[in-house]
Amino acid sequence: MTDTANKLELALAQLKPSYLNIQDDSALHAGHVGNTGGGHFTITILSDEFNGLSIIKRHRLVYDAAKSLMEKDIHALSIHAKTPTENSIN
Repeated sequence: MTDTANKLELALAQLKPSYLNIQDDSALHAGHVGNTGGGHFTITILSDEFNGLSIIKRHRLVYDAAKSLMEKDIHALSIHAKTPTENSIN
């Protein structure tokens, strides 16, 4: 796991995930126009913190948790945020 992925895992710990998968997609976006630095990541996170929240509010919680990393370390973040009781983690 990359240093940024480790930092992201620590940042997302505040959401108390029952499952967290961080995929570093940076190599797929090498030379991407507009990327002035920072990696591309896809995360799948299951947390009770998402109960009763819309997708937008779930994503806002994730972005708020990762805010300091979004300034420099992360250029793009794809989020799959679900509750543990929702059927699929994809």
